[in-house]
Amino acid sequence: LPYLFVLITALLGLNVFAVLTSGIALSTIIGFIYCDLTIVTFAQEVYNGFLSMIDIFLVSMLTGGLAYMVAKEGGLQWLLDKIQSLIKGKRSAEVGIAALVSLTDVAIANNTVSIIIDGPIAKGISKEYKVDPRRTASLLDIFSCVMQGIIPYGAQMLMVGSYTSGLVGPMDVIPLLWYQQLLAVFAILSIFVPDSVIKKNPWNFEHWMPENEIIKQKAN
Repeated sequence: LPYLFVLITALLGLNVFAVLTSGIALSTIIGFIYCDLTIVTFAQEVYNGFLSMIDIFLVSMLTGGLAYMVAKEGGLQWLLDKIQSLIKGKRSAEVGIAALVSLTDVAIANNTVSIIIDGPIAKGISKEYKVDPRRTASLLDIFSCVMQGIIPYGAQMLMVGSYTSGLVGPMDVIPLLWYQQLLAVFAILSIFVPDSVIKKNPWNFEHWMPENEIIKQKAN
């Protein structure tokens, strides 16, 4: 039940912290009802949960500090300048957005933070080269996740190593990452293939909303 609860509420778009906290609460209630948990065993399981994440926490803290140093010394700005110099039109702008968030994730090893850092930059590129912001959001999400899943020092790879007690290393897993590879291939193809859905409901850059929304507002 807790797994189903977390999956369904996540798909409904609830806040991730609320979803995970509620999942823990539901698990705890079920454990108390069926007498599998006591206050002591619950505290022990919470402790074990923290203990199992300590290596990921330390590496995340280290990479977060390194990322701040890179940003403070102008590394991300240099990267942005290099990518922007290669952008000539709409399609190259989409490729640039994908490359920007991918390289940022390689630098800081955190896909969420990469999206937050690159979001305002990508929005500016989107406005300048008339890239639909819905496409921009998708590209940021897709390519940050692709890179996050592949880099050997990411939290996901560290989890794999911890679950197998070091018997499986990142280089053993990377060739088997079919999801990330196929996602990257189809996302790249989508840049060069016209999107019929977006054409049916194009983005109005003057009002910064889809045309259908403008039509609805006028009708009301």
